[in-house]
Amino acid sequence: MKMVEIIADIANKNNGIITAKDANAHGINSWFLTSMVRNGTLERVERGIYMLPSAEGYDEKYFLQKKYPKCIFSYQSALYLHQLTDRIPFMEEVTVPQGYKATAVSQTAMVHFVVGNWYEIGITECRTEMGNPVYAYDMERTICDLIRNRKHQDAEVFAKALHSYIKHKDKDIWKLREYAGKFRISQKLEDIIEVIISE
Repeated sequence: MKMVEIIADIANKNNGIITAKDANAHGINSWFLTSMVRNGTLERVERGIYMLPSAEGYDEKYFLQKKYPKCIFSYQSALYLHQLTDRIPFMEEVTVPQGYKATAVSQTAMVHFVVGNWYEIGITECRTEMGNPVYAYDMERTICDLIRNRKHQDAEVFAKALHSYIKHKDKDIWKLREYAGKFRISQKLEDIIEVIISE
């Protein structure tokens, strides 16, 4: 099999996308990727990220996270990934550990900072609309984030997200309560759940 065919095969198994890291893991010199870009058999999306011309659409979420791996989709972006809102975020929202240099990513996304021991709570893998894997906070962590920062949230989105979560077949109320304890918002959570259930 020719190198071009090997690269195309790797990309096809990943929704038409290949990274320099993927190529390196298969023992392929990045020169081959550059050569394919020059002859039009591959398109350069970002530094180190390439896609086949036949690939469908530009997956912003996937490419953003490939470029900035520490960015975990959160808040409105996580709500959308979990289908707890039908409102497409005006700007992607991500969370990074405190101290992370976010100058570059803040040009394209709203960045939230959290202390180190909170950063990894609730990270899960989701699929974008185009089927690519990305990391986001799970539903329970996202609900806790919304409650912690309620005054900065759109009231309609907040209310709909909470109601959608309570009705969701995959909700985990015990995990939600566990997270609420870690984020010190247990009473706020219980008050909100009581209101929703009594409606």
